[in-house]
Amino acid sequence: MAAVVEKRARIFLEKDCEFALQRRSGKVVELRKEGYLIRWDEYVNPQTGECLGSETNVLPYEAIALENDNGTLRILRRPKAAMPRAGGVRRDLRTEREVARMQLKKAYVQAAAALITKGELRNIRDDFERLKDRIAIEGEARHRRRLAKAEGSKRRRSMARKAPAAGVKREVFEYPDSNGRTFFKWYRAWKAQGDEGLFDNYRKCGGTSRYSEELRRFTGQVLEGLIDQERPHLGSLVESVQATIHDENKRREQLPMPQGKLEVPGYGYIRNRILDIAPFDHAIRSRGFDVAYRDLHAVGVGVKTSRALERVEIDEYTVDLMVLMKDTPFFDDLSKSEKLFIGLNGKPQRVTLSAAIDVHTRCLLALQIVPEKHENTLRSTVELIYLDKTSISDAAGCECRWEQFGAPEEIVLDRGAKYVSNEAYEILAALGITNLGAPAGKPWLKPYIERVFRTLHSDLLARLPGRTFSNVVAKGENDPERRASLKLEDFLFWLVRWVVDAYHTKHHAALGMTPAQAWNLAVMQSAPRAITSSEMRLAFGTRVPRKLTRTGIRAMYIDYQSEALMTLCLGQREQDIEVAWWPSDVGAIEVRIGNGEWLTVPAANKDWIGKTDVDLIAWLSAQEDVDAAARETRLRTISLINEMSGQMKILRKLIAQQRTPEELLRTEAKFARHVVTAARQHAYGDYEDILAGTIGAEDAPDTGPEPDKSGKPAADIPPDQLME
Repeated sequence: MAAVVEKRARIFLEKDCEFALQRRSGKVVELRKEGYLIRWDEYVNPQTGECLGSETNVLPYEAIALENDNGTLRILRRPKAAMPRAGGVRRDLRTEREVARMQLKKAYVQAAAALITKGELRNIRDDFERLKDRIAIEGEARHRRRLAKAEGSKRRRSMARKAPAAGVKREVFEYPDSNGRTFFKWYRAWKAQGDEGLFDNYRKCGGTSRYSEELRRFTGQVLEGLIDQERPHLGSLVESVQATIHDENKRREQLPMPQGKLEVPGYGYIRNRILDIAPFDHAIRSRGFDVAYRDLHAVGVGVKTSRALERVEIDEYTVDLMVLMKDTPFFDDLSKSEKLFIGLNGKPQRVTLSAAIDVHTRCLLALQIVPEKHENTLRSTVELIYLDKTSISDAAGCECRWEQFGAPEEIVLDRGAKYVSNEAYEILAALGITNLGAPAGKPWLKPYIERVFRTLHSDLLARLPGRTFSNVVAKGENDPERRASLKLEDFLFWLVRWVVDAYHTKHHAALGMTPAQAWNLAVMQSAPRAITSSEMRLAFGTRVPRKLTRTGIRAMYIDYQSEALMTLCLGQREQDIEVAWWPSDVGAIEVRIGNGEWLTVPAANKDWIGKTDVDLIAWLSAQEDVDAAARETRLRTISLINEMSGQMKILRKLIAQQRTPEELLRTEAKFARHVVTAARQHAYGDYEDILAGTIGAEDAPDTGPEPDKSGKPAADIPPDQLME
């Protein structure tokens, strides 16, 4: 049996180490086997007023390690770490500019120390005055060599990682003049305190003001009354404050006992006073509460997801691009009413897109143009989320495939008029989707879809002719309607190409990979769930009334028939029959009588199984129109047949008929027994030639179930007789 290796505890603190956990501080007294022995300082909770006295207890090593992992452990002082002099600043709190100024002084100090070592310079001020020029030359040379060495090492590091961003400000050094007194002072401070003695006190500058506290209060009161949603510019505020102070000084002069005048501040002082006002209060006064809350609220860690389709965001975007709504051969399969619905009037206009994005992978699950008259935007967008869109990417000639689809778990959407409807809520409820409605004017509640629209604007629309602008100032003399040359057909083509081959394949900084790679990884870990075609028909299909005939039910020129339908509807053809027809799968429909259960009925012709409305439209377009003369002849013949049939039906009423329930059931079974349907063909397989093969051979094909004593095959015997 293998020995169990105990995980070694991580030790972060040593004896006499001072630290803080969140707001409470303490000191390690000693390290014990079970953990740290800690003496805690007295602590008063500023929110509740609760007072915790000084105490000593043991804290396990794992507890400190956990606080370190969560970033709440803060070291105040290590017992062996160098500490600054009284009133000094710790080295880790020094800025880069402070360190750079210290290094400049150190170069001159080291130059002087080298001369002292050689015996050419004595540690007295007069000698520093005598050799000040030499100290200045050698000190500047030392500093330049240090900068060149640091720059070389920085370049070597940049070869193995991303180069530093351009435009980064560098410290511009102003080398001091030759001054022996200054060099001597720096050297004495360095010998006494080390590098700490070379730091300046510039960080303490600017803490005082030459203006009085009375003026500070007075200007604050004036500014509070001036700052509002009219957004006066800074120059106007400065003049208003100065005018108010001028009036106040006049008032003070006219008092029986004149008072001291207020100073008249300048532009910089008033600007700083505006910045001193609480940023939230200033933003609310100048822009209103809603806008201030939108721009200044804290986001925190944001939305967290663990799998694809766990959270999907949906929104609309009116593109900043003029698209030429021209009718092209691309739309020949559409009817005139459908073309008018889309808006193919030949004029340039902006189109509206409805999109859905998967938060976990940043993949676009749906992106489609929504006509202005469209009333079921949410329905069509959610439907596209469920559909495999590889046929769309193939039609657009994409190098990659648009294979991101599945059943979402929750959807975040606006409370817009197109999304707030009973039908939309019923669809989401029927599909088991959690509906998270985001209030209007709060884009941070669905930031991922908002970011995609901004990327679409900057990455695609800016490259196409006919781009519009957000306002008249940005637009200037630009006339996008005149420049519009991109037809709707071309816009659809490039929109799909951009989604599949540009957006999904671009490295995403937050993901650390491309959205397509993130989707493939998420699918490997947890495959997205799909729903059946029957559920899709009931959720997104078109429901219409239909009549039942002997050939079944006809919808969109296709006959649908099944044994179950004939059994259910036989003798009930006069009742209301409702059909759910879904264009993405015309191989079957959903049927119900009255308020009964839905029944899936396949197409009578199995060639339609698995086909879509695209195949149906192509088939209908290929059919020849009926000749007008032949149609006229057919109608006259039908009229004569109907006349003769009516006379025969009247005569048949003279024959008495009687049916018992048993006879009715046998007749019903007989009528439904030999109906050839797509479902039966799928169950029994393809027909075989009876003369195929050799009669009596060992490998003769199976001829079906053995007949019973009456000579009927078992498949033709009713189920109740089989049970007997």
